[in-house]
This record gives sequence, C-alpha cells and structure tokens, in this order.
Amino acid sequence: MHMKRLACLLLSVLLAVIMLGGCGSSPTTDVPEETQAAEEVTKAPEEPATEAENPVQEESAPAAEIEDYTGDDRPDNSEDQQDDDESEEIKDVDLIFFMGQSNMSGAAGDASQAPYVPPEAGMEFRSVSDPTTLYPVTEPFGVNENNPTGLYEYPGAKKGSMVSAFVNEYHELTGRRVIAVSVSMGATDMSRWLLPSVMADVKGRFDRAKAYLTDNGYNIGHIYALWLHGESDAIEKTDPAVYRGDLDEIMRPLFIGGLQKVFIITPGRTIDYRDIFLPIIEEQKEICRESGYYALATTVLTGVSTEFMRDQYHYDQHVLNLVGLLSARSVAYFTEHGKEMAVYDYREGGYIIPEGVDEDSAYKEEPIELEDLNIDEEY
Repeated sequence: MHMKRLACLLLSVLLAVIMLGGCGSSPTTDVPEETQAAEEVTKAPEEPATEAENPVQEESAPAAEIEDYTGDDRPDNSEDQQDDDESEEIKDVDLIFFMGQSNMSGAAGDASQAPYVPPEAGMEFRSVSDPTTLYPVTEPFGVNENNPTGLYEYPGAKKGSMVSAFVNEYHELTGRRVIAVSVSMGATDMSRWLLPSVMADVKGRFDRAKAYLTDNGYNIGHIYALWLHGESDAIEKTDPAVYRGDLDEIMRPLFIGGLQKVFIITPGRTIDYRDIFLPIIEEQKEICRESGYYALATTVLTGVSTEFMRDQYHYDQHVLNLVGLLSARSVAYFTEHGKEMAVYDYREGGYIIPEGVDEDSAYKEEPIELEDLNIDEEY
C-alpha cells in the first residue's frame, strides 16, 4: 500500500513537469503575425507618408490637364466628377481662322512684345504640321504651318502677329475658348489664292480643324474667319469688283463647310502713299455693308501713324496687338448679341452701318484717339 501511494506521487510529479515544459514552448496567448499586420494597417499613422511611400498612380490626370483648370469653384465631389466638369469647360470652343497676307502673318511683328495666352483662353490647331493635337498659342503664330504646294512662308517671315491679343480679348469678353488656325502667307494677291493647290490647302486646313475637334469631343459654338488682305491687289490695280468676286470664290467652300461669318480687317497704307489701298478698302467696306456673310472687324489701320510701320507695308507688334484687340471686340459683340457692331471709320470719321440696320439703334464702336494713344503702355 505504501508502495502504491509512492508510485502515484511520483506519477503526479512527472505529469506536472511535462505540463510546465509544454506551456513554455507554445504560448497560447500570443497574437498571430497576420493579425498583428492587420492591426498595424488600421492604426492612423503618427507621421504623414512621404512621396516615396505613396507614389503617384499612373492613372492620375496629367499635369498639363490639371494646370488647365483655373477656376476657384471646383466641386468637392469625386475625382470622376471633377474631371467631367473640367472637360466640359475647356471643350466648349469657337473655331477661328486667321487668313490673309503679310500683316496677318506678322511680317514686322515681335514675338517678345506679344501677350501671353493662357490655355483656357485659346489653343492653336496646326492643320499642316501636326493635325493630331492642340498647342498653346505662341508667337510667331503659325510659324510651322507651311505647305509647299499651298500657303508657304519663307523662313523668318512670321515674326509676331495680332492673334495672341485677339484671343485674350475675345476670351475676356465672351468667356469662350478660341481654337486658332493659321491660314496666311505674305505677298499673295487673289490670283495666288485662287490656284487649285492653294484652294485645296485652305479647304484642307478648314476640314482638318473641324474634324479634329468633332472627333475629340469638342463642342464648336461658332466658326469665323478673320481676313486681313488686299495690299497686293491694290498695288496691282485689281478691279475692286473682281476682287469682290474672287473673295466670294475663296470663301464659298468654307461657307458650305460651316463657316458662319468673315470679319474683314481693312488694310492701311504704305509709308509713302496714304491712299494706295483705298479702292480695295472701299470695296471691302461695301461688301460688309451689303452682305450678311461679311462684317467689318476694324478699320484702325487706316488711321495709324506711319511711325509704327517697320517698312513700306508692315506694322510693328504694338499696332498688331491693337488690331487684335479691336477686332476681338467686334467679333465678340457678334457672338454675344447675334448682330454686327457699327464699326468706326478711322480714315473718314463716322460709323459704317450695316445695310438694313437703323443707325440710331445700332451699337457703335468706341473709337480710340490714336494721336493720344501710347500703344506701348496700353497694348
């Protein structure tokens, strides 16, 4: 009996030793590693994450698109909603073609004196050199748009144009974004524009611009052309009636394609001769007075002093900025009101009233006193 109790006691001690050794090697109260990781993820970090810890995702909006947005009232919704709002804003555009000869091209301009154009005000579509995207409006405008079989400027011919000033003022007055297209070449009379290859080039630039915008989801509100031309034909003594017929011939395919109106900037003078362009100028004013397809943009070049001319035929950048500004006001008025402004005649004085418009009720351009104007400071 005594031996039996001793055996039981020894067995109990042995079991206790085994149990104590097992508890030390397998702690049942430790948290599994997976659970620890999950808890660390859910804790708020004490320090902000660095860029290296949070790289930008590839699907984020490109920097250029983000910088394009300039409003202060971006909605505080989802990212998708913000992108939709941004796209809707910048894709409501007016398509404008800048057509003509050397003063439209900017043969005596200076790109460094032209204003900066923010992307929300306008962009350039390069119908010839790269019809696959939009570019910022920079000067010299259209310097890349050379077609060897159509409109082609010799290197350095374009130095700075009226386009930048136009785009800024038009956007300021209408809130609309301009898509600008270059269609110009110096020293081109109407016989040059009527060549089949040039006509095809002009229509091609027009069609490619429209197609690009439509295919890429842009909403084209208005399609206009600015026309600054006539010096060569005046010097060659082209019959004004013939000039008018030629202008219709050049523009007809564009009107059929959706062009809504041509705004004419009348030429000015040469340094030596004040009246040399007068027959063409008078015909242009008559065209705009009689035809709903044409309207005057400005006659300011007929009143500008020769001190702002770089040579016999060409105006400097200060004048080109002024031409862009005043032209934009006329075009913007038509966009906003659906009717033409009564443009001031800087050569003759008074106003040029479109046919069928009551002079007393017509909105009249506010003329600028050119002799008192410091173009450097104002424009």
